[in-house]
Amino acid sequence: MNYCTKIRTFAVMKHYWIILLALIATSCKKDEPEPDPTMKRVVVVYMVAENNLSSFSASDLYEIRQGMKNIPDSCQLVVYYDNASTNQMPQILTLDSKQGEKVLYQYRNDPISTDSAAMQQTLGIIRQKCPARSYGLVLWSHASGWIPPQPRKTFGVDNGKNLSAGSASAIGTEMEISTLANVLKKSGMQWDYIFSDACFMQGIEVAYELRDAVKWCIGSPAEIPGDGAPYTEIMADLFREPDEVWHIAENYYKHYIHGSGVVISAIKTDELEALADVTAPLLKNMPDYPSTTDVQRYNPSNTQWKPYYFDMSSAMYQWCTEADYQTWRQALERAVPYRFATDFWLSAMPGYAVYPDVEDPEHIAAVSMYIPVAGHAMNEYYEGTAWWKRMRK
Repeated sequence: MNYCTKIRTFAVMKHYWIILLALIATSCKKDEPEPDPTMKRVVVVYMVAENNLSSFSASDLYEIRQGMKNIPDSCQLVVYYDNASTNQMPQILTLDSKQGEKVLYQYRNDPISTDSAAMQQTLGIIRQKCPARSYGLVLWSHASGWIPPQPRKTFGVDNGKNLSAGSASAIGTEMEISTLANVLKKSGMQWDYIFSDACFMQGIEVAYELRDAVKWCIGSPAEIPGDGAPYTEIMADLFREPDEVWHIAENYYKHYIHGSGVVISAIKTDELEALADVTAPLLKNMPDYPSTTDVQRYNPSNTQWKPYYFDMSSAMYQWCTEADYQTWRQALERAVPYRFATDFWLSAMPGYAVYPDVEDPEHIAAVSMYIPVAGHAMNEYYEGTAWWKRMRK
C-alpha cells in the first residue's frame, strides 16, 4: 500500500469513527430527555390507594377528570393510579386540555407503590415520556408525617393484597420521609411543590427533610376530610407560578370552611434555615421536657406509638418571652406565609368526643412540631430526624 492509499484509508476510517461517535452521542441523548420548552409544568398525582381509601380514590379521579378543562394548554397532569381493584393493575394516565385522557403506561404486575425503587421507576417513566421545565407533586394516601413506618404510617399504605375493607387494609408497606426526599432528589426533576392530600404531613420535621427537594410544602398538620382535595376546584391552582401555588391551600380551605373544616398551610422551604436559626437557641434554653399543658394539639392521644402533634407556634408562644416570640414569629411568617384554619375540623380518631377545635387561632402556625415527653418511645427515633439534629447543633 503506497503513502497516498494509506492517507485515503486513514481519512475514511476517521470519517467512520466520527459518524459512529455521533450516533452513540445521539442514542445517549435519547435516554436523557431534554425538557420540552412547550411543556411548562407537569403535575404528578401519586395515588397510593391499595388500602381502605380506594373508594375515595375513584371519586377523586372523577373530580380530576371533571377539572381537565382547567389545565392550561402548556401543561399536563399525570396520575399514577394504584387502587384496590383486583381486576386492574396500576396505570399511569395523562390528562390535558388538548388530547384528553390517555393511558401512558400500563403495569403488568402490581408494584408496591411505597417502595422507593417502584416510585423511582414510575417517576423515571414520567420524566422520560412527559418532560417539562418543572413539576408539581400531589401525594395521595394515608400518612402520619415523620413518625416511623411500623406500626404507624409515614407516607402511604400499600397492603400488597388489593384489600379495601377491614383493619388489614390500613396496614402495609409505607415510605419514610427521608426516603421520599432521596427519591425526589434523584429523579432529575425540578419540583416546585409537594401538596400532601394526606393526614398529618405538614410538620416542621417533614418540611425540613424535604427542603432541598422542593420549593413549597402544602398540607395539613391534622387529619384531612375523607373526601380530600376538591380537585375540580383547585385544578388551575396546581399549575400556577411557583410563588402562587399557595392558592391550593387557600381554595382547599374555602371548600371546607362551612363543612367538615380543615387546617392547612403552605411552607416556603428556602426560608426554613432562617427559621431554624431563630428556633434552635430558644429550644436549647428550654427544659428537656417542657410543659405542653396549653399547647394546641392536632391529635387526641399520646400513646407509645401515637405521640401528640403539637402546633409549632402555639408551643413557642407558651414558652418564650413576648419579645423572643415576636422575633421568632417574624421568621415563622416568612417560612409559613400562608396559614388557614377553620374553628374546628373533622376527626375519625377515637378520643375526640366532639370535633376538635382550634383553641387560639391568633398564635397557631398550622404546622406541627413534636415535643419530647419523658420516657416516650418516639424520643429516640425523633432525635434522628434532620430537624432535631439541626436544633442541637
